[in-house]
Amino acid sequence: MDYEAAVDYLRSLSRFGIKPGLERTEALLQSMGNPERSMAHVHIAGTNGKGSVSVMVESALEEAGHVSGLLTSPHLQRYTERIKVGGREISQQQLAELVGEMAPVIAKLSENENIGTPTEFEALTAACFEWFMRSGVEIAVVETGLGGTYDSTNVVTPEVSVITHIAMDHMDRLGNTLSEIASNKAGIIKPGVPVVVSPQDPEAMAVIVAKANEVGAEVTVVGMDVPYEPIHMDLDGTTVDVDAPVLGRLRVHTPLVGRHQVTNCATAVAALDVLEGLKGGTISPAAVCSGIGKACHPGRFEVVRKSPYVVILDGAHNLDGAASLAATLHEIAYGLRPRVMVFGTSRDKPVREMLAALVPEVDVVIATAAVGARTGAHDPEFVASVAREMGVEAHAVASACEAVQAGARTASAIGAKSLLVAGSLYLVGEVRGIWRD
Repeated sequence: MDYEAAVDYLRSLSRFGIKPGLERTEALLQSMGNPERSMAHVHIAGTNGKGSVSVMVESALEEAGHVSGLLTSPHLQRYTERIKVGGREISQQQLAELVGEMAPVIAKLSENENIGTPTEFEALTAACFEWFMRSGVEIAVVETGLGGTYDSTNVVTPEVSVITHIAMDHMDRLGNTLSEIASNKAGIIKPGVPVVVSPQDPEAMAVIVAKANEVGAEVTVVGMDVPYEPIHMDLDGTTVDVDAPVLGRLRVHTPLVGRHQVTNCATAVAALDVLEGLKGGTISPAAVCSGIGKACHPGRFEVVRKSPYVVILDGAHNLDGAASLAATLHEIAYGLRPRVMVFGTSRDKPVREMLAALVPEVDVVIATAAVGARTGAHDPEFVASVAREMGVEAHAVASACEAVQAGARTASAIGAKSLLVAGSLYLVGEVRGIWRD
């Protein structure tokens, strides 16, 4: 099985959808000898920010000398981005060989009516743990795919659980209220396992704390138990002072940009502080600062060009993300006007609300659609019409790459100081290759 065939095989499993329950993942891992039990874990859930926190925690662990693994999703440009050891992606050949070995195991499980065929993400999760075991990973940073309770990654019992900011998203699967969504995310909390929680709306925080109390998990609330203060934010990153109980007072700089990254950075420090409190002498303050300072999370307010105008890529794939992006543009990049925005979003996202947040920060909208959007994309003509209703010049271009070209032409014509691509990680992933490998 070559790489293309392996990816096609994994994607073919997506036809089995997203099915509740951990039975298939547990059965698959058991058939493979339970590779996940060979390492420790940091388990991270949340609506927004979990990817940023994951990369910061993993980078600091690597800097501290640990053999670290990282599982994230979705990918932007390559499937192999999802599985990393020591900051390096699994190679295409390695992934192909691994999936080829797993395919007969999956086929055998599929014959069992009590188990059924594992889904794409369940197979990916098992492949990831197998690769981590073979690579000698000591501690894996594992980002949930969707929700928490029934997410396939929830088969692990971690050293520490982390819950980043919770907002309304994926309501069709996680619930129609913030409490319901928070209850699903809080499903990663395990008996006796400490949990670090980012600042939350009171409704979500109440659910998380109640769950933690129910199972006897000690809660560290970022902002209360771990105070922090923003020091500086610009297009080159974010600097934060964090008072950590074990690691002490740290001034941390992350290349990740935005007001929301202040909280994400503090959350990462808090998680590392809990780990250091548990292990003792394995994570130094210097390693935390240096590791977070090297963390990279493509497609999240990523500045990919600064001349002749600034080009920014930000997935901003839900309302909470769009609001954070708008706040960052206003606070850090307000002087980069006029601004052209290439915008496209998945059909299941609240396009009117997202545009309402972003339109005040842009001067021209080029609406488009990403090819790989999981639920299909909103029609560009519709998106453009909504933007026009909000009083901004807007045009529709069906092809994402052609939309970027149209955006570049418009930027040159009006003397724009910035070009923004936003609204979908699928969109950012499709066009990022124009500027980055």
